[in-house]
Amino acid sequence: MKKILKLVLFCSFLFTLSCIDDYDDNLFVEELPKNQFVADDGTIYFTGLIDLGCNDGNYSVDNSNTVIDLDIPNNLPPSLDLSQFLPPIGNQGQQGSCTSWATTYYLKSFQERIESGLEYNPNRIMSPSYTYNQITQGICGGTTFESTLEILQEKGAVTIDEFPYFDFTCSSQPTALQNSLAEPNKISGYKYLSGVNMVLEMKTLIHDQTPILISAFLTKNFGKIDSLGLTAYREHAVDPTLKGGCHAMLVVGYSDVYNAFKVVNSWGETWGDDGFVWIDYKAFDEVLNPNYSFKVINKAIVVYDF
Repeated sequence: MKKILKLVLFCSFLFTLSCIDDYDDNLFVEELPKNQFVADDGTIYFTGLIDLGCNDGNYSVDNSNTVIDLDIPNNLPPSLDLSQFLPPIGNQGQQGSCTSWATTYYLKSFQERIESGLEYNPNRIMSPSYTYNQITQGICGGTTFESTLEILQEKGAVTIDEFPYFDFTCSSQPTALQNSLAEPNKISGYKYLSGVNMVLEMKTLIHDQTPILISAFLTKNFGKIDSLGLTAYREHAVDPTLKGGCHAMLVVGYSDVYNAFKVVNSWGETWGDDGFVWIDYKAFDEVLNPNYSFKVINKAIVVYDF
């Protein structure tokens, strides 16, 4: 009888440990509710951009540092796509590092690809961890565009081969050697789009091989299949009192047929249209209109390379 009782207690102990392990796994997810997007099928995708007031319906811009005097051609083509110059679609996994994926992995890799003309390999793809880890210092929450771009401007970036990405940790910091390797990959600066004439400005920038960083507030309509069969973010009324995540992405194309911009995401190639989503022109057309209901774009930034 005592042997049976001991066996029962031992099994109960193992079961308790199992529950604790499960609880810890769930706790990790619960600790970052502001950095998550839950799809209709229950899949959790991490976001991580920190933009104060992102879901209050206001477009944020530094009026002292905006793109001005942009020469908009009269004969812009009906569509353009820069995605051929992107590195492979990446997946930020369970980490709030979307800002570094948009800026460092996609945009900085794109800039170096255009400058060098060389095809991608692990030695030519920039590491999101290099910027993300320096900001978060082991606490893997959300980050801002500005803090990330400041690192790219002051220190540069290194490749994934030199500084690997892991979505379960952000504590490793660059060495002096890695910082020296980063220096040739600096940006020269960045500017905000004012919000005036935004669709034409963005088309012009894409025409000039200049992708645009955006901050977007995600509602349940993000990534829905539209009437054209596209993974899209189409016009709908947004309640500014709703709580939700802000997400950093990179605009790399447009289509007048789709009436939308092509945007690369960091949730892997199995999400969306092979990793991309189409965001309706209307989201950008009315960013300065206080009475417009589909206000999901919080910020748009252009980054300049040397």
